[in-house]
Amino acid sequence: MTPDVDVVVIGGGRSGLAAGHHLRRLGVDFAILDARATSGGAWRHTWDALRPYGRPATPDG
Repeated sequence: MTPDVDVVVIGGGRSGLAAGHHLRRLGVDFAILDARATSGGAWRHTWDALRPYGRPATPDG
């Protein structure tokens, strides 16, 4: 069974996560859908320097 939500965000990349952040702040029921099993979409696996929540990349990962 799928729960009812008010908004569906397509894509769990940077923009989708940002949209989810603002929707949560507004108290909106939402779901983020992405082809990958984890958040961050393809950008987490493409660019080493990008990290969620602004954490800087370190040489040891």
